Amino acid sequence: MNSINRFIARTGSAAAAVLVALASAAPASADAPLRATYQGQAILFTHVASTSGAIAIGVNDPGFQTLLHDTGALLTWKPGERYVLLTTAVPVVVTFALGDGRYDVGQIALQASFAPYQRGDEAFLPFNEVLRALDLALRQDGRAWVLQPQLASLDVRQDSGHITLFAHGGAPLRPRIVQQSPSSITYAFDGVGTTLTGLRQINMGGVRTIEIATSGTVRNPTTTVTVALVAGAVVAPPRNLDDRDVTLAFGAAANSNAAANPNAAANPAVAQEQQQQAPSPESSAGAAAVTGVTIAPAADGATVTIAVNGNAAYEWHRLRAPDNRFWIDIQNAQLQGAPIDQSAVGPVLSVRVRQIDPQTVRVALSLDGQKSLTLAPAANGLQIGVGSQDVADAARSGTGSFGGVLASGAQTAAAVTPAPPGESGDYWNSTAAGGWKFGPRGTYVPANPRLIVIDPGHGGSDPGSMRNGVREADITLDVAKRLRDLLVARGWQVKMTRETDVDVYQPNDEAHEELQARVDVANKNGARLFMSIHVNAFINSGPYGTTTYYSKPEDVAFAQYMEKQLAADGTKDDGIIKSHLYVTLHTLMPAVLVETAFLSNPSDFALLTSPAWRQKIAQEMADGIGQYTQAYPVPNQPPQ
Repeated sequence: MNSINRFIARTGSAAAAVLVALASAAPASADAPLRATYQGQAILFTHVASTSGAIAIGVNDPGFQTLLHDTGALLTWKPGERYVLLTTAVPVVVTFALGDGRYDVGQIALQASFAPYQRGDEAFLPFNEVLRALDLALRQDGRAWVLQPQLASLDVRQDSGHITLFAHGGAPLRPRIVQQSPSSITYAFDGVGTTLTGLRQINMGGVRTIEIATSGTVRNPTTTVTVALVAGAVVAPPRNLDDRDVTLAFGAAANSNAAANPNAAANPAVAQEQQQQAPSPESSAGAAAVTGVTIAPAADGATVTIAVNGNAAYEWHRLRAPDNRFWIDIQNAQLQGAPIDQSAVGPVLSVRVRQIDPQTVRVALSLDGQKSLTLAPAANGLQIGVGSQDVADAARSGTGSFGGVLASGAQTAAAVTPAPPGESGDYWNSTAAGGWKFGPRGTYVPANPRLIVIDPGHGGSDPGSMRNGVREADITLDVAKRLRDLLVARGWQVKMTRETDVDVYQPNDEAHEELQARVDVANKNGARLFMSIHVNAFINSGPYGTTTYYSKPEDVAFAQYMEKQLAADGTKDDGIIKSHLYVTLHTLMPAVLVETAFLSNPSDFALLTSPAWRQKIAQEMADGIGQYTQAYPVPNQPPQ
């Protein structure tokens, strides 16, 4: 969008000013072309650059286009759009956003080595992260480079006494049995390497352990999977689901689980583990790697072990009955492998493990009552002891750390607008960012310090985005009315730019006239704050999440308080973005524009069409306004 486009902050028509800012925030120096071999074919990449010590690849690069074609992937992006979507052959949608180091693989949020950026009419993406999404790795063979297919995942699933291993790779998988005995079987996957090397304890379904190793050369790698078996275990032949997916199935003989682990008969919830593996060398620098979660019976309940490589702080919470839930957020951490959603038997009924944002892994336990809990550092992570007896009451939250480096109670910093690649986290607080020195407040003094103007985006001749009969203009008006009612109940005066489905200026008006009319409502009335509410959309279903936009120095603190509240709205927190949007740039008072969620994403669509969720985000917006005005009161005015 340009700065007066009525489709404010639409990802499909991003502001030229925004793109200039994003491009200038990501300087890159041109490198020599990169030649790499993929499946015996030489591919020359010419649109390459070095950014923050990593390789950036241009989306228009002919070699990159060849690689996408050969791997069955599709890239979607046009100049002027913020989001770059990569749909793999699986299919999985990988979403990058220009100017944001966070990216999504399906519903999993990760952190890239640098933020994608636009240079001229071309977007540049972090090459290693793109290759990882394609299940490939760039490996050096002497002075040559090879795009090596990877055994990308080996998921362990248990069902009714059976164990099934689901293998997925970046090339056709043809497992061959290279060794078999009553106590073990070894499969070889030719042509693929892996970072999943290591030993996993299973102890269920006839399987004791799984060990993954690699051999061969960079050009001709082999990955082996050795499964140690319980006596009498049943082994099914490998089965191809398609070229790149294979299942290996095992079943236990009668009473073999008890033989493998004497405690199993007392508690079937024994040794449930997924994806315990060594961290990928391409993991985000400095981040701890959560490699697995194990549930095992104990003398008085169960022990949950979270395997972590690296140092990390954590924060935990528990809910009172009848919820009986406990969760622990491991900060500055990356989940290695797929999310975990595993049933168990009391006192732990289930365990879920997710990457809830690019820096945080959450391990959540559902308990069958108000059980006693203990937390203690383990050799490689953290152990949670869950007692079998109920307790009358207990602490509800706490913090800590493990790894021997962080102090107890350490906390991670709040999310802020990411600095450009190569710049420090204080970039936005320095004169390096175009002279923007953010002080505690601007010079604006509202004529009406108790007035807040709410701007429901679109309306009248401009319905905004539409999906399945749902119009953006209707959702923004509904949320705005809910927010108005909450603010009035708290003693604020509220004026809305529109209270029905109408244009603010006149039907079919020009963008400048419409947007200026909305700005005038706030400026002419001397409002304390301006809040514009929108709903996002994209050409396909990949992007999702809530984004808070600001334009002026005076907006920054307001945006931070708003984003902090909206981070718990139930969709992904897309953070805070500086953008020259017309309504936030031309209002005199602190102003923010919130894109609440994506109509084009099925999960976000379900939220947007839920009255309860719309009430929830209105409540969060009201709380953000309240917290900001408490922290930044108007001089010589009684507190609100």
